[in-house]
Amino acid sequence: MSNNVEEGSKLKTLMKSKKFQEVFWYFVFGVLTTVVNNVVFALLDKLFNVKWPVSIFGFNLDLYIVFVNVVAWVVAIVFAYITNKKFVFHTKGNIVKEFISFVVARLFTLFAFEIGLFALGIMVMENSFNMPQDDLWFSIFGFDFTNKYIIKFGVSFFVVVANYVLSKLFIFKKDKKEPKKEEAAEEVKEA
Repeated sequence: MSNNVEEGSKLKTLMKSKKFQEVFWYFVFGVLTTVVNNVVFALLDKLFNVKWPVSIFGFNLDLYIVFVNVVAWVVAIVFAYITNKKFVFHTKGNIVKEFISFVVARLFTLFAFEIGLFALGIMVMENSFNMPQDDLWFSIFGFDFTNKYIIKFGVSFFVVVANYVLSKLFIFKKDKKEPKKEEAAEEVKEA
């Protein structure tokens, strides 16, 4: 019985820790940002359904899908910055400086994952496995989930992880000179 009480106490302590809460809320808002990104992507794709085919190094690519991906990214970036600043990292730093750093870091993940890995996934799927991007996997409430949505969802995992690391290390840094009252109290509890 005492092991269960002790484990419950450790779990409560963990859940109250600032690090746990930060990761938890980042995950929550990361999922919501991914939902915003994917919903905007799907809406623009379904509303306009345009094709801009080009051939790059012998591979076929639809530039409209890349364009829609970028627009969805911009909307998601604004949502992510606001939620990360206000609810995850709780910083009070210079908004302009943080936002510029945020956008620069997100540009890296945009090019590396949202455009690069996504386009690579589409090209490999279509050209190596002969699976067109519009092949249907399943439908829910009349919405068709095709290969491009499956790849978009898979890329989202890499984006969320990379964005957390970049946010934590370079954007929403706490000033190390003077520890906050909460952090000092937490350090005293741990000692």
